[in-house]
Amino acid sequence: MSKVFVIGLDGATFDLIHPFIQDGFLPNLKSLISNGASSEFSSTIPPVTASAWTSFMTGKNPGKHGLFDFMQRREQSYDLVPVSSFDRDGKAVWEIAGEHGKKCIVMGVPVTYPPTPLDGLMVTGMLTPRGADDYTYPAELKNEIASVIGEYIVYSDEVYSKGRGEFFLNALHFSIQQRAKTAAYLLHAYDWDLGILVFPETDTVCHGLWWAYDAMHHQHAQEDATKFQNGIREIYQDIDSYIGELVTSLPGDTTILVMSDHGHGPLRNFLYVNNFLKQRGYLKIKNTPASQIKNLAFNAGLTPRTAYGMLLNMGLGKLRRTMDKRRGGRGLLKRFFLSLNDVDWENTRAYSIGYIGEVHLNVKGREPRGIVERGAEYERVREELMRDLGELKLPNGEPLIEKIWKKEEIYHGTHLDDAPDILFFPKNLETIAFGDFEFGSNKILEPSYGVSSSHRMNGILIASGNQIRTNHLITGIASDSKSPNLTDLAPTILYLLDLPIPRDMDGRVLSEMISETRAIAYGGSAELERTRSDGYSEEDEAEVVERLKDLGYLS
Repeated sequence: MSKVFVIGLDGATFDLIHPFIQDGFLPNLKSLISNGASSEFSSTIPPVTASAWTSFMTGKNPGKHGLFDFMQRREQSYDLVPVSSFDRDGKAVWEIAGEHGKKCIVMGVPVTYPPTPLDGLMVTGMLTPRGADDYTYPAELKNEIASVIGEYIVYSDEVYSKGRGEFFLNALHFSIQQRAKTAAYLLHAYDWDLGILVFPETDTVCHGLWWAYDAMHHQHAQEDATKFQNGIREIYQDIDSYIGELVTSLPGDTTILVMSDHGHGPLRNFLYVNNFLKQRGYLKIKNTPASQIKNLAFNAGLTPRTAYGMLLNMGLGKLRRTMDKRRGGRGLLKRFFLSLNDVDWENTRAYSIGYIGEVHLNVKGREPRGIVERGAEYERVREELMRDLGELKLPNGEPLIEKIWKKEEIYHGTHLDDAPDILFFPKNLETIAFGDFEFGSNKILEPSYGVSSSHRMNGILIASGNQIRTNHLITGIASDSKSPNLTDLAPTILYLLDLPIPRDMDGRVLSEMISETRAIAYGGSAELERTRSDGYSEEDEAEVVERLKDLGYLS
């Protein structure tokens, strides 16, 4: 069977790719789309990198693999710690492939630190701590990369801030170059059947420069907008060029999958959920001198947001990394600013952690000092809080929350109890919860700053190769129930490698994009493959072929 090579573009979206291609850029992605299959792709709820990439690698929803955001509560504590590969419940697709004799090269996938043994090679990705020297498997691979390629950047530390736009973009271009060179070397120096390479720079550049790209963004009036308006496109172009080089150099029978874990779009506001819970009485602050002093300072405006705003204006936005989920600087912030350490848990019913809209009840027997009884009280508090959250308004008076769910409406699996009890999406996902710190500002809602784009549900999938149907659009839009889901990638990869698919995976084989039919093996048994997904008709295909023509991929 052929090899499979997966190229991950973190946060990539057709909302950017299609316009860039129509303007004459990204020739290699255009070629892959024109000669293969493509579709928007539904991310996890919420579309957060740590949970999304884990769903990609396991084929499971977060209720099964157990990772819901970048941070999680330390067991028997309210301290927040970053998630790691050790927290993942479920085998990654490369581990399953290795058990069947397939050799794998895995580079840059988030939440793979610390690296775990596999039949092949691994270089970890996002959430690798700064300065860590144990980011490869085997350990000596790090030295080999250094001797052949030079400096390797696991994840760039640069963020956009005033006066450092060139440094920001140059750092991303350098990390792209070194990542692509390393991949090219490893793919040709070692045997492999499954290769995975993730570029995080497509996500980083959007967070930093969407304000310059988008003339409607509230930060677009900044003096450097014209100077950096093409910054996002230039990063995409750089990666597109390396994609062309890599794809050309691969064996002719290689199946190429280009995908993202989520999409991107403009960010308008920050929402400080814990402040809302504090205002409504769900969360209380300790009545101790130290906590009350910090609370008074917090109410007076002494907050991490104030400090970070000063750093941005001074061109020192890089120091935001002191709050980053991969760093140890959070302890320093907790000494001076209001945090979960100052919460009176014996009188607190709910708290929030995470980036989109995640609220946890302080449940007795689950949290170390929980007070909400399971059963009737739990349901009563949850219903009351969902109603209160529904009263949140945008500055124009419209409802802030567009969708709100109980966790069991989204997740299923052995980790359901660990999931946020309430999840919600702000309107158009243009507002995100401030997830860097528990009490980032003393406001409930304020205009975003420092980061100008946020994640969307519509990721991308592009497939090309002799196993893939040509000139084919799988479905229409990511919100369509027929659209592929991020969990579909792992079973599809295993299928393309002619391997059996574990029955506990939530995803399905995307057989409608594959040119030849054969039996799909599930745990040793087989079922007849369908040539189309359930409910996907010839009329649907005719509609999306017309869409491809409109976009210029078909004549």
